[in-house]
Amino acid sequence: MIRNLLLASVLALGACTQAAAPEDAPDTAPAAAATPDSPGNELPVAADLLAGAPLSGRWEDVGDGATVGVLFTSPDYADTLAIGCNTGTGEAYINWTIQNPAEDGEVRLYTGAKTETFAATGSNAGAAIRTIDVSGSDPRLAVLKTTQAKFAVQASGEAIVLPWDPSIARVLNECAG
Repeated sequence: MIRNLLLASVLALGACTQAAAPEDAPDTAPAAAATPDSPGNELPVAADLLAGAPLSGRWEDVGDGATVGVLFTSPDYADTLAIGCNTGTGEAYINWTIQNPAEDGEVRLYTGAKTETFAATGSNAGAAIRTIDVSGSDPRLAVLKTTQAKFAVQASGEAIVLPWDPSIARVLNECAG
């Protein structure tokens, strides 16, 4: 039951936090006040992160109406990561639930080929969640659409390595139009 409530919260936040962006303006705003050199925000090197094994777990399809997505859950990690799309608005989202209070700032996605940085919003209503909202056509999302063994997510000194799954590309491609 707790898992269902958390899933409902993640989906609701993903659907509700996606404000319509101007059509020709991908989200390229710099992140809020967090600086990479602040204590607790030290940035790992992508190669170091990706040298580790990904978390065990699985990606499962989730969605509610126009919002479609995939949710990663792991028996070894209490938090979840949801990647999805509001097909009505064409906005993509990444929601990462975390143990500590969420802060506005940057979230980095690391792959073997490239690192991308996104502005993220922190929310602590019901669950601590960092949310990335961008246009589904944002070219930075290509790092998650490319077939690969794993990728990493990092923010505020926390980092996880996840197995990649084709369902991630499928969901994000629904946003790209």
